[in-house]
Amino acid sequence: MNRLLYMDWLRVCATFGVVIIHVSAGYVSTLHPGQELSWFIGNFFETLSRWAVPGFVMISGALLLKDQRELPYWEFLKKRASKVIIPFVGWSVLFYIYEVYKGYYPPSIKEGIKLFINNGITGHFWFLYMIIGLYLITPLLKVFVRHAQKHHIEYFLILWLYASVVTKVSNFWFGMKFSLELFFVTDYVGYFLLGYYLNQFEIKKRWRVLSYFGLIIGLIATFLFTYYYTVKGGGQLDQFWYDYFSPTVLLCAVGLFIFFRNNFNERPLSFLFNGINQASLGIYIIHYWLLNNYLWRIFPYLETNFHPVIVIPIKIAITLILSTIIILVLKRIPIVNKLVP
Repeated sequence: MNRLLYMDWLRVCATFGVVIIHVSAGYVSTLHPGQELSWFIGNFFETLSRWAVPGFVMISGALLLKDQRELPYWEFLKKRASKVIIPFVGWSVLFYIYEVYKGYYPPSIKEGIKLFINNGITGHFWFLYMIIGLYLITPLLKVFVRHAQKHHIEYFLILWLYASVVTKVSNFWFGMKFSLELFFVTDYVGYFLLGYYLNQFEIKKRWRVLSYFGLIIGLIATFLFTYYYTVKGGGQLDQFWYDYFSPTVLLCAVGLFIFFRNNFNERPLSFLFNGINQASLGIYIIHYWLLNNYLWRIFPYLETNFHPVIVIPIKIAITLILSTIIILVLKRIPIVNKLVP
């Protein structure tokens, strides 16, 4: 199969986005009087990056569902195990051992297993639980897309749009939703199939232009609505418009996916970006741990001496560069590289 170069660009940008989300989070948690400018800057960076997680899911769906080879279930899952499940379990064990060392948890195998099952070791691993679930149903989805025509997939996506986006908006604004039994088409499976759809079928020019307008509207609306409802809530962050199933984030994810597909499919990554692309999963795994255990010690110095408009990009750069270097080094160590494929 020919390599889809735009996917590399999307993956790099989504990796940036996830780091930005976690770096900026502390600036928007509460809107304090007299600190509005810092909050606005944090909200600006959060707004730019909320599409990143849906973007990762769409990339996975586009690549995995595009491959129409009829592999036995066990062979497909074996390949996925080496890519995600081994790092997922391995890093969970390492992070738990570190938490025990720091005195946060008792040294108990039973407690470790319980935390692992309940996603209690490190919060950002929710993504790995989710993506592994999608991998488990991918063989079934491949049967669907193999035999589905375009309008069948569009019907699926319309149902998903209603079940996962429209109902949440109606509940947020009006306190009501029509709760049909549509679990088959809810949550991240929709983004998974949407990535396949946007990659597989040609998007006409008028729809491309409309998606770019949607991207701009999505960014502006995410920023303004988050501010409005946060103020309305007394300064406590209202995260609805940051949610990955908010209509504004959906518009951003679709617009960016289409933009990269139509403008970056003949542009290979530079050397620097290629390193980030190769290390993207490892960066996701380790950056949050670095932020919360080590980098927070040096960041107060930056916040004391520089304005947030400078500090946030510096934090992002430090976190991303350090995470990338660590992962690329680990990838060169035999056996250890199984944790960072």
